Amino acid sequence: MVTIEVLYKDFGVLADAKDKAGEHEKEYLSILSATKGEPGEKRLASQFITRFFKYFPNHAGTAINAMFDLCEDDDAMTRKQAIKDLPTLCKSAPDQVSKIASALTQLMGTDDATENSLIQSSFISLFKFNSKGALEGIFGQILGDDETVREKAIKFLGAKIRTLPEETFDSHSEELLINMCKKVLQDVTKDEFIAIMEILKCQKTMTTVQGRQQLVDIVTEQAELDQPFEATDPDCVDRLTQCIKHAVPLFS
Repeated sequence: MVTIEVLYKDFGVLADAKDKAGEHEKEYLSILSATKGEPGEKRLASQFITRFFKYFPNHAGTAINAMFDLCEDDDAMTRKQAIKDLPTLCKSAPDQVSKIASALTQLMGTDDATENSLIQSSFISLFKFNSKGALEGIFGQILGDDETVREKAIKFLGAKIRTLPEETFDSHSEELLINMCKKVLQDVTKDEFIAIMEILKCQKTMTTVQGRQQLVDIVTEQAELDQPFEATDPDCVDRLTQCIKHAVPLFS
């Protein structure tokens, strides 16, 4: 069993080696094995795994899976430490953003408000490393089967995406975002429709005349104008009311 004392010793060897840390595989494997230990060892291992991750590309898969396990640990403090450390892996491996974004999105199903806030904060960090990858990860879960995760993930995007710096999304990322939103809109609840429309309206390409026309087309499709209008059906009335509300500002 790897103790805290051993972990600090392994850390010292790797830290002293600096750019040659990759030559000390034994110490890194020792740190990885500590993820099976006690809560104290696990929390320390989480910090050290991410700190030296870039020096051991051959163990990237093992390290990422070990971090995922820590994110789902029975101990709340261990989970929070791992969730906080997880995005650090992407500094040297932006190609892993999609996988890590998917994992963080799954964790959004938690009922712990503090933990969920930490998950969202870590997720936002991923946009800095690879915005396209982050979007692929979260929409992969939104379009999945877990309704709780879907609801919270859409709510998260609706609230946070407009607060991101303007340069976060390039043209490719924005195109992906719009296409993914259109897929989600094929089957949405009222709250999901409102959130997705808010996401779409704050995209650069949607501020043009052509963009506004796209939004009108989306709203028109949601309104189901080709179907008979049932004035006695509250859901039918509510759908039309919401669609009109979102359509009116789009017209000059």
